[in-house]
Amino acid sequence: MNTADYLKHDAVGLAKAVASKEVTATELAKTAIEIIETLNPTINAVICKDYERALEAASRPADGPLAGVPFLLKDVYLYTEGMPTTWGSRYLKGSKPRPDSTMVQQWRRAGLTILGKTNAPEFAAEFVTEPLAYGKTINPWNAGLTVGGSSGGAAAAVASGMVPLAHATDLGGSIRIPAACCGLYGFKPTAGLNSSGPYFKEIAHGLNSDHVLTRSVRDSAASLDVTAESGRDAGNYLGKLYNDPGKLRIVATVHAADGTMAGANQVAAVEHAVAILRDLGHDVVLRDKSPLTAVGDWFDLLWIDDIAPLLAEQAKECGFDPRTDELEPMTWAALHILRDAGEGAVADALRLRAETAKAHLALFEQFDVLLTPSLASDPGPLGTLGFSDLGSMNKWAEAGYSFAPFSILANVSGQPAASLPLPMAAHEVPVGVQIMAAPHRDLLILQLSRQIEASVNWAESISGTGIPCMRPCLGQTGPPDDVCLTVPSFLTARSSSRG
Repeated sequence: MNTADYLKHDAVGLAKAVASKEVTATELAKTAIEIIETLNPTINAVICKDYERALEAASRPADGPLAGVPFLLKDVYLYTEGMPTTWGSRYLKGSKPRPDSTMVQQWRRAGLTILGKTNAPEFAAEFVTEPLAYGKTINPWNAGLTVGGSSGGAAAAVASGMVPLAHATDLGGSIRIPAACCGLYGFKPTAGLNSSGPYFKEIAHGLNSDHVLTRSVRDSAASLDVTAESGRDAGNYLGKLYNDPGKLRIVATVHAADGTMAGANQVAAVEHAVAILRDLGHDVVLRDKSPLTAVGDWFDLLWIDDIAPLLAEQAKECGFDPRTDELEPMTWAALHILRDAGEGAVADALRLRAETAKAHLALFEQFDVLLTPSLASDPGPLGTLGFSDLGSMNKWAEAGYSFAPFSILANVSGQPAASLPLPMAAHEVPVGVQIMAAPHRDLLILQLSRQIEASVNWAESISGTGIPCMRPCLGQTGPPDDVCLTVPSFLTARSSSRG
């Protein structure tokens, strides 16, 4: 299988090619490595490489449902045999590898070939992926724009064609925000559906969910079949994906909880999605007034509450506390907030979280699905949304939550939600729209996503010859193997923007 053929397949397609002996797992791994080595010096998506171990694993017989498919892990939350998990931090660059986390074990058993780890902001705590430890990750669609965060390295790797799917995490939108910035499908499962074990019982009081970023809905379903060991549809998400979900009651809004209206491109994308859904036979109500419940400052205290014990554990393992210059200003600011919060502040935050979730979930007693923009505006320039760019926690929170006000509620209430890329004629990058359902209705979100995917055929925009990093190469003459292995000129010309 040459590079051009590799890029035309999603993960399920590549696994079928391996199973039918059309290609070997080793050949796929070598192709992925070649693409990574060509594009990564510019894109900076992959920050740790484990090629030798990956090729050795690929050479062994495997019969898992995703056998032979190249894969990358995010550099936070999940530990990996043979590779350190540095949490995007200079302080932890020398940390020791640990035995595989539960989900890593599951992905290995499924036959995925793990090639390395992707870039992420320190402790996954930013809306962008520009850590001081590893530098900025570049958006494959436009080298001047953010990839979002915190799963920005994973998004850039999938969008550029390095791998068809990659591990991502979502604590406040960290799967869905990069998906929207990079024209991908990003599904956040119901809280607890995928395991955080054995190192964590839950992350950030249950706000976080681990899953993957993909170019196709079926790849997301296939990965969930591997990792979701409980739930009403466990092991059968892909098998039921093409079933008709029936006529759904859908409420749509383009207004954030505070009434602020999303940008023109985002409004147009939601209106386009409403038309698609009505054509599919669903009952859609577009609300002028936002039906969303506001989330208060207490939310930040819950994710910050995870950082202090994590650092204490790492300091014990490292044998020394972090120096001032080993942690980013964002992390120090977060720790100061926790220190100054006072006794009982976290308990109060948990109470407010429960009240907010109850109020928000009442909407789903009347409707099956909530439709919103994924973001309130287009992806912004590099170097504008990070804590270091803004200088204070208040300015950072205001800018970040103004950029991505729609994702956070799914984490507060533990709901499944997905960002879907809608190709728009007047917009280079597909514009993300978000759908959300009640907890444990993961299959419904996947089935509705699949219906929309089939209606707009977004694969033409984000896979195969549509992969953005590869487009400038496709007009070349020469053998197919050369088609996509030159860094495109539009990235090379702006590579100096990397930090």
